[in-house]
Amino acid sequence: MNMNKLSLALLPLIAVLATGCGGDDGENGATGPAGSAGVDGTNGSDGTNGADGTNGNLAVYTVQLTNLTYGQPFSPAAVVLHEPGFNTFIDGETASLGLEQLAEGGDPTGLMSEALAATQYLDAVTTPGATPPRSIGVMSTLLVPLLDIDDLRISFTTMLVDTNDAFTGLNSANISNMTVGQTISFMAPTWDAGTEANTETASTMPGPAASGAGGGGASAGFDATRDDLFDLVHFHRGVVTSANASDGSKEGLSTSVLTEADRWDNPTARIVVTRTR
Repeated sequence: MNMNKLSLALLPLIAVLATGCGGDDGENGATGPAGSAGVDGTNGSDGTNGADGTNGNLAVYTVQLTNLTYGQPFSPAAVVLHEPGFNTFIDGETASLGLEQLAEGGDPTGLMSEALAATQYLDAVTTPGATPPRSIGVMSTLLVPLLDIDDLRISFTTMLVDTNDAFTGLNSANISNMTVGQTISFMAPTWDAGTEANTETASTMPGPAASGAGGGGASAGFDATRDDLFDLVHFHRGVVTSANASDGSKEGLSTSVLTEADRWDNPTARIVVTRTR
């Protein structure tokens, strides 16, 4: 057979083979399952605490009271640092309500509120509890901005508890420009608030002398009625006591529950101020 005829005979077979090799693509396989979540990392360690801050722009003062009397306890005191212009009391002027409450009942709360409301206020504290006779009280700490130390005042007020309305302390004492480590000591006399008559009876005084006579306590303290005819703050002349009450030629008060041990000499208090920072 001739080669040309052979080639022509094979063409249909080649076409069939070519068609068989060009089939459709198969379908995609199924999606595999999701992988599991990775393990969480461990927590980092806690950071260290920062150092305590310091009172960088503040001056720090301590104030301590000494009761110099033989037998008079002192009430909790109101201690105030302030600028000039604020006064807890003024000799010859009417006592404020806060001063009356402290001088009659030994409660410094009202006087502290008056200080806090004053524009001259810088800092204030009350001493904890009473200061017994012939003892040193707890030290108080107060802070003021350094910018205010060049015209700084302190007021300190506490009641002589076995009285009707006697108090001692400082009124706007000047402690300007104290240096760190410097101490100033003040000696304070006793004042009469002029708000309550000095009858020295068990029903009108809050202290232990009245309690020992069957009276005293909170109900015997502050009374809003002012029955002292003078009604002005003034220097206290001292308690009368019941001594010599039966002798008309000597001073004595038959209504008094006080004894000679309740008398005092002035000054009645020492107040020490120290700048520590």
